Amino acid sequence: MTVSETAAPAFPRGPLHLVIPLRPGADLDLLRAKLEGVLALHPRDVVWHVPRERSGIVQLAHDAAAAARRDGGLVVAAGGDGTINAVAAAVLAAGLPMGVVPMGTFNYFAREQGLALDAEAAVQDLMRALEAGDMHPVQVGYVNRRLFIVNASVGLYPKLLAERERASRRFGRSRLVAVAAAVWSMFRPAWGRRWRVVMKMHENAQVRQEEHRVTTLFVGNNPLQLDRIGLPQADLVAHGSRLAVVMLQPQGRWAVARTVWNAATGQLDKDSAVISMACSELSVEPASWRPPRVKVAFDGEREWMAPPLHFRLAERPLWLVAPGAPLRDGPPRTDPAAAETATAPPAPVPVDPSPAGGGGLLPA
Repeated sequence: MTVSETAAPAFPRGPLHLVIPLRPGADLDLLRAKLEGVLALHPRDVVWHVPRERSGIVQLAHDAAAAARRDGGLVVAAGGDGTINAVAAAVLAAGLPMGVVPMGTFNYFAREQGLALDAEAAVQDLMRALEAGDMHPVQVGYVNRRLFIVNASVGLYPKLLAERERASRRFGRSRLVAVAAAVWSMFRPAWGRRWRVVMKMHENAQVRQEEHRVTTLFVGNNPLQLDRIGLPQADLVAHGSRLAVVMLQPQGRWAVARTVWNAATGQLDKDSAVISMACSELSVEPASWRPPRVKVAFDGEREWMAPPLHFRLAERPLWLVAPGAPLRDGPPRTDPAAAETATAPPAPVPVDPSPAGGGGLLPA
């Protein structure tokens, strides 16, 4: 069953429940005043949900979803991909749709769904969608019990996100700071780890098991992000029922520079250190020494999880209240048939015991 064949939840007719995160340096009063100044919002009852501390966004999202179930309202994530993740997990568990007012750094989810990136325009579009009854399904993934809408990963990428957060607290939150922090992280030494990867390339395929020594294992669910860095699996993900898997082998600093350049210029599929494929689900665990927990990143958030890590697509889609069908900003890079050819699994990567530097994917 595809996401478009899944029955939609009841369309919301009640108040708007706006979930707003605490972010370093954010002026919540200014943000609230900006949103309250949108004329299209005035006829609607609005309930504001703002956490007292940054870690409270998950519980706040569940509280907002519970309130929306009681009053027939719509939960709206007013933030970046991390906030959207928290709200998406809450509304999916409650059987509700959601709305989005993008206010993050990269806004991959919003851009993939064709949402306006200006907060006022996004609110106006949301109001029009509510009046017209526009709602469409969106594919989401899980790593163990944690939902992800854009990506999930292990290895260097969680460390990259930690570096980015530290840089944002010191220099302010912007794309320039985020990219600079990412590049700095990628040039720092990374030894890599040998992972046992068990996967199904599609729903009816036989299970495959391989071992790879990589610095980063990245699972993508956002066609726009995958297309921007130059991976043909973007089209398979866009057509549904697939996740993209990207693995980066350990390499020296000069080779890392090449990988950074290839990612920034949309040519990552040509990089010899990158292994990419598409699959319907996969499980990964350390192939030798097995630590009790590994750090996992998902949609900009981080959490310790016990291996094995099981990446899969959700059985039910997320329903998004938004005008019309989602539009990607740019034509597809390749057709699905060509991308399918590109997903044939490579031979297992030989293990090199010598020290090496490493890198990760550039989030730009």
